Amino acid sequence: MFGFSLVGLDIKEAGVDGLKEPEDGPEVARSKCYALLASGYNVPDEEQFLELSGGALTAALDEQRGELPYEFDFAIEPLPAEWSRDEHQAEFLRLFEVGAGGPPCPLYGGVWSADRMKAMEEVMRFYKYFGLKLSDERRIPPDHLATELEFLHYLTFRQAASSLAQMASSYRRAQLDFIERQPGRWVPKLKERLDGLEAAAFFTSLIDATARFLAADHEHLTEGAEAPAAATATQ
Repeated sequence: MFGFSLVGLDIKEAGVDGLKEPEDGPEVARSKCYALLASGYNVPDEEQFLELSGGALTAALDEQRGELPYEFDFAIEPLPAEWSRDEHQAEFLRLFEVGAGGPPCPLYGGVWSADRMKAMEEVMRFYKYFGLKLSDERRIPPDHLATELEFLHYLTFRQAASSLAQMASSYRRAQLDFIERQPGRWVPKLKERLDGLEAAAFFTSLIDATARFLAADHEHLTEGAEAPAAATATQ
């Protein structure tokens, strides 16, 4: 089942083990794109780095473009040919993880809000409402961008796999609500900050692609919504 080897979320108790994988189509493509984008926000191991440097991420995203319900070009720049895994990791850490007083471009949504604790609590309410918990294998905060993208991957997969129109609509509204309340609100700020730094083109284009994809997906969900997004998970 594509994409369920998640890093930040544990979906074992969410009732997906016996879930029939849906046929390829627009919603499945959206789901795969969220999973692929999420994979770019983790420090890769040696095997993953070799795949990344070989253009595997860009190729996989481009493979889904034709299936998306809207036109989209990810336009993610390749890694520098001369880069080693250590250099990639050093640039990742410099931009997103370390720095005097904190990293210049933190990947934690709550940092971009007035109250991080409140933001993390809201994110956790979303996860728990859908039967999800954080992974015990790699403990990262719930507001990390990779985890939030994994959650959208999960919701879109469940939408595509739902046999009942009402259930699919519920997952669709949850996606819209989550984008508006979480990554759709703070990723543009992250992009603006990163644009002002001297950063590797791979990372600037990855953030740019993520921000544009969230905006395009939000527009798609808004156009297809039957009713205003509900805040069920945050009540």
